Amino acid sequence: MNRWYDKHPFLGGELDTLKERDQKSRDFIVRGVMDLVKQVDPGLLSLEKAIDFPLDSKRWRWYDNDPYLWVMFNTLKIANNALLQTVENYLAQHSDRKRT
Repeated sequence: MNRWYDKHPFLGGELDTLKERDQKSRDFIVRGVMDLVKQVDPGLLSLEKAIDFPLDSKRWRWYDNDPYLWVMFNTLKIANNALLQTVENYLAQHSDRKRT
């Protein structure tokens, strides 16, 4: 599988763990990540950017079924490396996994 976040192993692993987290925990992480996006690069949340996000009516990816996850994943997909590093640091603070 060749996903955009496979280039960032820790980030990718953390994003994948969201699939297994309970709703409350997942919501906490999504809110935190999106708050970081708003602080670091709010332009990523513009209508002009969002209109280009893929909307698959068949909902192939697990996160396509949750609108908040869908926005977060697609926003991070177009984020620069500095923002992705900031998100990784945030996720590391809220993770049971070790960063390698």
